[in-house]
Amino acid sequence: MKATNLKIKILYFIVSLFLFNCQIESDIERNLIVNPGYEETTNSHPVGWELLNSDNARIFQAGIIDQSHSGNHAMMFGRVWAEEWSRHGIKTKIPLPVDPGYKYLLSFWYKTDGIDEYPLPLVVRLNVNRQNESSPLRYDKNISTREDWTQIQWVIDTLPPDAKDAELSFFLWIRTKGKVIVDDVEFKIADQESIENYYDWRTLPEPEFTCDAENTDFSPTGFFNVKKDGSKWWLVGPEGKATWAIATMGEIPGTRGNGNIHLAKWFEETYQGNRMEYAKMQYDLLEDWGINSLAGWTVDEYSLLTKERYNGGKPWFPIYKVLNFSIMGADKEYYAKNRDGELKGVHDHSFPDPFNPEWREDARQKAIRNIDQYKGEPWFAGWFMDNEIDYGSLFEYIWGDYSALEFIKFLQTKYGVINTLNEAWTSDFGRYSYASFEDILSDKPSPVEWDDPLYADFVAFERIMMKEYIDYTYDMVKEMDPNHLIISNRLNLGPMGSLYRTIDLWSKYDIICVNMYPENLFFGFDKGELEILDWVHEKTGKPVILGEWSIPALDSKLYDFGEDPYDRPLDWSWPQVVRDQRERAMAYRTCMMQLASKPYMLGAAWFKVLDVYSESRRANRGLIDDNHQPFQDFVEVFRSTNLEIQNRLGLSK
Repeated sequence: MKATNLKIKILYFIVSLFLFNCQIESDIERNLIVNPGYEETTNSHPVGWELLNSDNARIFQAGIIDQSHSGNHAMMFGRVWAEEWSRHGIKTKIPLPVDPGYKYLLSFWYKTDGIDEYPLPLVVRLNVNRQNESSPLRYDKNISTREDWTQIQWVIDTLPPDAKDAELSFFLWIRTKGKVIVDDVEFKIADQESIENYYDWRTLPEPEFTCDAENTDFSPTGFFNVKKDGSKWWLVGPEGKATWAIATMGEIPGTRGNGNIHLAKWFEETYQGNRMEYAKMQYDLLEDWGINSLAGWTVDEYSLLTKERYNGGKPWFPIYKVLNFSIMGADKEYYAKNRDGELKGVHDHSFPDPFNPEWREDARQKAIRNIDQYKGEPWFAGWFMDNEIDYGSLFEYIWGDYSALEFIKFLQTKYGVINTLNEAWTSDFGRYSYASFEDILSDKPSPVEWDDPLYADFVAFERIMMKEYIDYTYDMVKEMDPNHLIISNRLNLGPMGSLYRTIDLWSKYDIICVNMYPENLFFGFDKGELEILDWVHEKTGKPVILGEWSIPALDSKLYDFGEDPYDRPLDWSWPQVVRDQRERAMAYRTCMMQLASKPYMLGAAWFKVLDVYSESRRANRGLIDDNHQPFQDFVEVFRSTNLEIQNRLGLSK
């Protein structure tokens, strides 16, 4: 009897194990997306999906179409008329079950049609709902334009331990006349093969290039300038030697802004607050790591060291500075405004009302304070005008006190009499019967669609505002400092979806600066990110420099889940993380080789030396950890890559 019971138990165990394995295999193979190919519809809407925000045809168009990747149907959304980041697209209607014990593979096919405004228009987002948090954890990637059907793969391998379910969405974050088509969406547990395939898929080829900077001599001018030799642009030093900027910001541990609380304590204990001694140590360290320039946010001690080294005939780093004319203080009200009186940027990355005399005078005084100490120095490279100004949908922010008056003058010049304007503006989108041009100031109309006749006048005046800002800042700095390079606002990706309307105006600057943190869907800059750099150069005809970029990694422990001592949320860099410092190094090498191979690129500045660990923010942006030790796996490749680039470009030793 006992033997029979034992046999039954063994048989039960074998059957249970078999069924359990079958269930796992079934779960791994099962697509968790309802209606992944949009074949099932109800009243022309796909079953299992719903629209984000609005189906108003004037704001956003969406629907089932027959231009499919497979089957009969696909999902289209586009022709968005809404301010940047307003999210118009589709999302899953039913929560997707997730188990934090598994990794998941998300894949889909897509293509774009007629999106000419910006090469990174589409966002794929996974919002993961948690047991212990009221707000979902956001995972997202910006996706490039593609004319042909393209598959995207993405392994989600960082679920929090309290993850319970997720919502998947696809949306356009820019105002665009074009559209996106999505099909064959899959979300399932990732097996080992799909994880390995994903790793191979995201590994990009490394470009080949060589140059001969050492034998590319230009006439010395005594100051930094830019020159073109054939198709290749060079940053040229005061002695006429061609170079390429491999930069980072020289910094000293502290607790202000994006500082590091741990390193501030270490600095006081190790250096007793001696900032110059620390700066000397870091200067030598960066030189050994292949750095040859110091970027815009470098603190003043490094300028003093550069001056000392230059005068002493020792190796030195050129210095760059940011003037920041758009940030004058929270008490100022002279920024661009919309019809409701809301400021553009709210004092942080704000766009000024360029016609406002108070702003113009404050900008001049700020220039005087900053420029005097550098204007005669050959080791000083140049001035960035501003940092990451928000000029997105600027045509809706023409109602600043002085810009509004200039807008009325513009309309009077164009139309002559008010009835001519009324006739030109009246359409199916609105009827106008102003008695005078001054009535426009009190009404503050706004275009409501791409085809609204108002739109042409509003974007025409947007160009006038942008030109006034560019001309004023450039001419003012050039007057005060005719010798040094004048570099554009450090253009960031957020508002860049609007830049196509005014990009040609930026050609007045000597160099165009772009700040761009890669999405890290791939190990390297992806197609759309590189196209942004190409496009900026093509439209301005000027060389480009990367003002900020970096790559974060999970093994820094700065993105850990669980209780945080300062109750800080995950940093905005969270969606960009790679797994560890080895992957971080791999991505760094590919990115730098991509940049150095571009004939119009003048250099790139890594942000930054020290990790961010303040009471408000934690982010793996640095080369050195909280114990002031280098991330060894990363820094070894960082150094070897920098030295190899200098060798490939033929830079003077």
